[in-house]
Amino acid sequence: MIIGLLGINHTQTEIKNFEPIFLNKEGKSIFRDAVKNSNIISECVVLTTCNRVEFYFVSSNLEDAKDWIVSQISSQKNLEIVFVSSLLKLYSTNDTVGHLFNVASGVQSMVIGENEILSQVKEAYDNALKLQLTGPLLNKCFQSAVATGKRVRSETEISRGAYSVSSIAIDAIRQTKLDYFGRSILIVGLGTMGFRCLKKLHALAHPTVTLCNRTLAVSKSLAKEYETSYFDYADLAKRVGEFDIVISAVTEKTFIIFSESFNSQADYLLVDLGLPRNIDPNCDNASNIQLINVDGLKEIATKNVKRRQGELSKVEVIVEDEISRFNQWITYKNSYEKRT
Repeated sequence: MIIGLLGINHTQTEIKNFEPIFLNKEGKSIFRDAVKNSNIISECVVLTTCNRVEFYFVSSNLEDAKDWIVSQISSQKNLEIVFVSSLLKLYSTNDTVGHLFNVASGVQSMVIGENEILSQVKEAYDNALKLQLTGPLLNKCFQSAVATGKRVRSETEISRGAYSVSSIAIDAIRQTKLDYFGRSILIVGLGTMGFRCLKKLHALAHPTVTLCNRTLAVSKSLAKEYETSYFDYADLAKRVGEFDIVISAVTEKTFIIFSESFNSQADYLLVDLGLPRNIDPNCDNASNIQLINVDGLKEIATKNVKRRQGELSKVEVIVEDEISRFNQWITYKNSYEKRT
């Protein structure tokens, strides 16, 4: 049995191009149930973020595993097999291990050195572990990857002052709307990214922030804590046009914000951090609406990369050391199994 990876991320194409195969919480649950009944894949971890969709697996044959995953995603998402296959890249075992260790280290992120990805890797692994979808190979691989990520952040400056996608979104707002401090801001969705936007705006002492979340209790609690206002998610369509700037970060299957909700006589800035996207891209065709999505934040992220370029060589040394240790474990494991 060998480890493999089938996936796609922001370095290979624009994020919007792999939106059709993104799996939300329900989709991942369906996929994991299918894995349990598969005789092709014995272990599997699904890692999805705002800029990657990746399936780490253990199988006796990488190509067979690829065909099975592609077929399953095609069936779940009602997509042509040829289309799904064209999106997903198959990695060899060595490339899989190297890629995962680099992902956990933050050097494969759009925002180099960001810390959120390490938590996402750990969460993806923990979810698979709880469902008994991991075994000796992925357990060791992901545990080593997480340890590598922690070591990189401890022994290098790669994450010092590191931005997140949320922080870059706020920077984009400040650069696009120089008078942003006098603009009303609505945050739709209070998951990790939405909450980080709220914290950043609070730290900047922005005076007019309103919250909207599918779970009203979350909006109410955070509005109280951060001394801001909120309204019910059911009222989003009729109220979103009241705000100059809208940040949306909700996991929904379809668009939740449309141009019809906005006043044609006012100017708006919309920031879409959702995957799949939350805001109808046709909004960008309106002369009074400017739309920024995650792909559009790459330029700011690139500037952030340059400030950390000097740390990448240090990270590479650590990652190579940890990969060597993992390979030594694999060699020992295989030798032991042959003897027994």
